Amino acid sequence: MYSSQVSAQWTNKTLVSGGLKRDYRVYQSPNYNASAPASLLIALHGLDGNMNTFSNTGFNAVADTANIICIFPQAIADPIVGTAWNSGAGLWWYNPNTSVDDIGFINALIDTAIADYAINTSRVYLCGFSMGGFMTERMALQSNTRIAAFASMSGTIGSNITTFHPGRHVPIAHFHGTADAIVAYTNDLYGLDVDPLINFWVGNNSCSKTPTIYSYPDLANDSITVDRFEYSNGDNQSDVWLYKMNNAGHTVLVQPANDINEQLELWRFLQRHTLVTTGINDRSDFSENIQVFPNPTNNKITITGLSTDISKNTFISVYNIQGQLLLQQVIHWETTEIELGSLAKGIYLLKLNSGNNTAVRKVVKE
Repeated sequence: MYSSQVSAQWTNKTLVSGGLKRDYRVYQSPNYNASAPASLLIALHGLDGNMNTFSNTGFNAVADTANIICIFPQAIADPIVGTAWNSGAGLWWYNPNTSVDDIGFINALIDTAIADYAINTSRVYLCGFSMGGFMTERMALQSNTRIAAFASMSGTIGSNITTFHPGRHVPIAHFHGTADAIVAYTNDLYGLDVDPLINFWVGNNSCSKTPTIYSYPDLANDSITVDRFEYSNGDNQSDVWLYKMNNAGHTVLVQPANDINEQLELWRFLQRHTLVTTGINDRSDFSENIQVFPNPTNNKITITGLSTDISKNTFISVYNIQGQLLLQQVIHWETTEIELGSLAKGIYLLKLNSGNNTAVRKVVKE
């Protein structure tokens, strides 16, 4: 039974996910009150980092401002580069930990937090720094149905991510130093440059292409200035914010040494968003005539109602309820069939993507 209010508390925990024992650290805010379920913030450390060091970078101060449970997961040690997320960020021939199911691990953390605490499931958030930022972007692209909003610090979309079909409008913020010598603002060796990254999310979310720009007062003697670019008017309030940290390197800005505190700023963005259920349930941006039948089904499903021009370039993706991609194919006809015989009984999300147009349907496999 939950207590009504408790003191601040740090706890190291473990769970088994993907056949591996996984470690994580939890911070329970002193404002945690089960009568008003908490927000959940999962924060991912960078390459060769660890949960203990990253948990001491100021996120607890953010949690203390509200009723928040913070989770700091530990990445698995890669034999060459140290602890690393399977984020899709690689260099030339080498991609760390490609056999580790970190998407499944993060979803398991959400399940465990919901079991252990009173969590508001419409207020689950994910953020990360550097490679943790790359992993955040991968989750935003490939497993976003349970997470209300995302924030990436100095990490973009990895070079080994080749499918850009989030299946919903995704609120996301990005922080990046223009003098970053590790994950470069332009000519990034590990993934997308910042401007193409922002352009992708702005297009995906149907935001205004002209941002509102806010410049922070230049108070700290650090040779760094910060501008916030707000791309608004996205569908389902799915705005995109870019924090352009002029002359900053590969670092997290904190006050009073700098003009902003990144953790507080990312929470400023994240807390504005709750999970919009139309983002993961039946939604259609390009046709209300799409039909999926039989539903429930034992094996095949048939999809009809695609217009001739749309059907020429439509991806069909099937996800489980945890957001893991199971099947994907391109279709070229107005009517098509998909085999689901290999899938276990349960509820699945069928997502159709054509450019910036998306439709989502629930499918029940009996």
